[in-house]
Amino acid sequence: MALTRYKFTATGTTTAGDPAEGNGQVDAENPRDAEAMVIGFMNSKGVQATDINLTLTPGCTQ
Repeated sequence: MALTRYKFTATGTTTAGDPAEGNGQVDAENPRDAEAMVIGFMNSKGVQATDINLTLTPGCTQ
C-alpha cells in the first residue's frame, strides 16, 4: 500500500500540567496509522492520549 504524507499539529497538557505541542509530518498508509504515530510522539512528551488535540492534513508535499 502506498504511503501518504500527513502534516500534523498536536497540542496537549503534560502530566505535570505544562502545555506541550508538536508539529511536523508523518508518512503513513492511512489516517489511523498517522494518528497512532502522533499519539506515540506526544506520549513521549508526557501527554496522555486522551488529552491530545490533533489536526491531520493529508497529501502535503513538504
